[in-house]
Amino acid sequence: MSLKSIDIEVFGRFIRVNCPDNNSSDLHYIANILSKRLEDLKEKTGVSNIEQLIFITALNVCYELEIEKQKSMHCVKHLKSRMLVLTEMINKSLMKE
Repeated sequence: MSLKSIDIEVFGRFIRVNCPDNNSSDLHYIANILSKRLEDLKEKTGVSNIEQLIFITALNVCYELEIEKQKSMHCVKHLKSRMLVLTEMINKSLMKE
């Protein structure tokens, strides 16, 4: 997988980053999402300091990611317990035969 250097625009600023050739469109898409989040936060809070907006957005993204991780772990635990129950049922059923 080769890397290429591309320019992306985030919140009116251009940043040169390296990314795999096949991920450049994804990176542009994510940069647009980030720009939109920064713009929305600026409008909601009235904060115009770009550094402060970036830190607040980063904290929000990290919080959202952590919540999703917790949800995912809960789902995994639930699926594991259901699989154990199903395994027990199958084993009991096979023993009866």
